[in-house]
Amino acid sequence: MSKKDNLLFVGFMGCGKTTIARAYAKKYDKIFLDTDSLIKTKYNLEINEIFKTYGEKKFRKEEQKIALFLHCLQNCSIASGGGFIEQKKLKNIGIIVYLKAGFDYLLQRLNEEELSNRPLLANINNAKILFDQRVKKYEKKANVIINIENKSIIKIIKEIKKEVK
Repeated sequence: MSKKDNLLFVGFMGCGKTTIARAYAKKYDKIFLDTDSLIKTKYNLEINEIFKTYGEKKFRKEEQKIALFLHCLQNCSIASGGGFIEQKKLKNIGIIVYLKAGFDYLLQRLNEEELSNRPLLANINNAKILFDQRVKKYEKKANVIINIENKSIIKIIKEIKKEVK
């Protein structure tokens, strides 16, 4: 079994990385991991609290440690944070699956509470700039690009399976 049987889900906030990675892991018998959850568990804080208390730089350092850890794993379905794409050597983790959607579509998916828990969405104009920057990176680094707009979870994971077999 090669290390490349990991799937690393990337995409902007609100695209469903955690939901899709978990559903994929369940259906295809993989281990489910969520990079944000690992960091939240370590600090016993929500992401926005980690940003407030320790700053974004510290958070990215934690992501870096996790990225290196993920290089050692196999048979995983991994949800990453929206900014995880900035980490180096992601291809060493496994197949990178970009869950793609338009900015307005993603905003509509998030309720008030979810928006308030995402520090980088506090200012919509800045969030749009960040979105535009990240989309280029997602597209460049992805092995597989799946448009998620108006699709069921089942349809999305079937599309992914077809692409990565």
